[in-house]
Amino acid sequence: MVASCFRLCLLLLLLGAGEGRIRRIRFKGNRHFSSSRLSNVIYTTRKELYSPSMVVADSAELVRFYRNQGFSWVEVTTQYLASRDKLTYYINEGERLKVKSIRAIGASASDENAILAKIPIKKRSPFTLFGEQETERLTKKYYKDRGYPYVVVNIDTVTYGTEVELTLSVVPGKRTWISSISFSGVAPSAVNPDFLMRTTGLKAGERYSAARLDRASRLLYSTSLFSRVRMNLLAASSGREDSLDVVFQLTPAKTRAVLVGGGVQTAENEFIPDRLLLSLGWEHLNLLHRGVTLSSEVTLSPTFRGNYETGFEIRNRYPNILPWGLALALSPYWKHRLNRDTVNIFTHTLGGEAGIERDFSDKLRAGLSAQAKKVWQIPENLPFDGTGSTNFLRLSLIYDSRDDFFNPKSGVFFSPYADWAGRPFGGNNDFLRLNAELRNYLALPFGSVLAWRLRGGLIAPHSGMRYEDISLFEKFTLGGSGTVRAVSDRALGPDSILVNFRPNPPDSVTGEVDTTWFFDHYGTFLLLYSFELRTPYMFNNLIGFAFFVDVGMCARDGDAIRDEDRAWGPGAGIRINTPIGPVRIDYAKNAAEPFKPFKESWTLGGRIELGFLQAF
Repeated sequence: MVASCFRLCLLLLLLGAGEGRIRRIRFKGNRHFSSSRLSNVIYTTRKELYSPSMVVADSAELVRFYRNQGFSWVEVTTQYLASRDKLTYYINEGERLKVKSIRAIGASASDENAILAKIPIKKRSPFTLFGEQETERLTKKYYKDRGYPYVVVNIDTVTYGTEVELTLSVVPGKRTWISSISFSGVAPSAVNPDFLMRTTGLKAGERYSAARLDRASRLLYSTSLFSRVRMNLLAASSGREDSLDVVFQLTPAKTRAVLVGGGVQTAENEFIPDRLLLSLGWEHLNLLHRGVTLSSEVTLSPTFRGNYETGFEIRNRYPNILPWGLALALSPYWKHRLNRDTVNIFTHTLGGEAGIERDFSDKLRAGLSAQAKKVWQIPENLPFDGTGSTNFLRLSLIYDSRDDFFNPKSGVFFSPYADWAGRPFGGNNDFLRLNAELRNYLALPFGSVLAWRLRGGLIAPHSGMRYEDISLFEKFTLGGSGTVRAVSDRALGPDSILVNFRPNPPDSVTGEVDTTWFFDHYGTFLLLYSFELRTPYMFNNLIGFAFFVDVGMCARDGDAIRDEDRAWGPGAGIRINTPIGPVRIDYAKNAAEPFKPFKESWTLGGRIELGFLQAF
């Protein structure tokens, strides 16, 4: 901002003083830094009026930039050719300063070795301003994490030609302990102080550690009970000079909510919705005043043909109720589906999960849970039976460093899990299931975001069970929303079940009526990769665009992959920004199929999908 204002003022003062507009800007002699990087250092840009004073300011900025990178003898001259509207910066970089030696005064031998291993400046490495600043910061952090909040670090340098001798002068100060821990801004009757203490993981009398205090603040915020968490360090009320009182200032957030959702879903190759998506939920984040969460949700998704799916789920979590900071999680659920497309088929699913979880940080959570599921149909013994029961043990891990849930611009999401089903837990499915998903988000220039997702899964039967005997509802599915958007839901996989059929119009010559059958497909070996470029929201932060490619495969195993088990397709979409998350409209085309004439398909053989939230 300061640089922009300075540049604008100079332009206004010198308007008309130059010799012409600058068409080309060149850099000569720059061996260590690209011309594009140097272009971001100077104020002058193409198509501006030439100003000698502005060019002088540019030269000073280039000198400052190079000296910060260790080029103390850099020289910059300029030349402007009015006949060619060309401005050239000639840079004589000179020799770069290198670090000859590093030592720490005031630190023990073990501390000196640990500090030298952490800092970015190394022997024979270039001596830069950023490296010097990071060295000071990391040295202070080293001592503050070990009980020295008042540490003082000074860096002294002595230059011999092109070499620098660097000396860290460390004055640790007194080692300090935490005398007491208290919370302000929230009444004990609203949130139990014992729960808050368990959440922080801190104890009175422990050694001061800036890292542990920072982690405690983030864990308090991650409970969602507070909209703001601020930590203050005060002189100990006991009067001891080697102790501090820690006070967390908490700003309470709303802990109860009613959640209402709605949407539509379209049929394959159609834009007109054929299914409604409705949900009603309630949540409480602070039951018993100890951060116990309880939420329930009812869902209903009817179609215009008379089919419907409905479900009810309860999620209950008791944080820090067990030793070692373990939380207890419970989640029973029930689902019901009616399919009238063939015969009236009622499908019921009853299941539940009970497990323990531990938060190692505000980004990392590990869990161990036991799950049970039973699926039955009325009428029974159908030729396309999709019933069975499964009992399994799951080991899971979640790492989430995304900067935003709805529209992440940076960070990583990683979620692997492993299931052991069947013996000795019972049920009629015996298998080992491995699944892992990795998502990465990278911020690009101009507010764009590059997002990619990689997922892999494998199901291996054990105890004499065959692949084809595993219940379909336990196998992987691929296609449609959030996966390979160029094909319909559950379109890929070697195993299938009939879910619908549609009589076609009679043949104009023979009068025969053909029928199109619709199947859901499943498999035990899955690979999925998605790549997506997202633009920033435009038009008053309302509309954004996305361009993507999805590649997926769902097969029996790696040695039995058919052409119909894999698909890929490019696509583009629109994102509509709303307070509760983005609405997504995507168009994708299966690359293995040719485009269709507009008379046959107004989507040209592609697929349009409406959804809520990003695909990943």
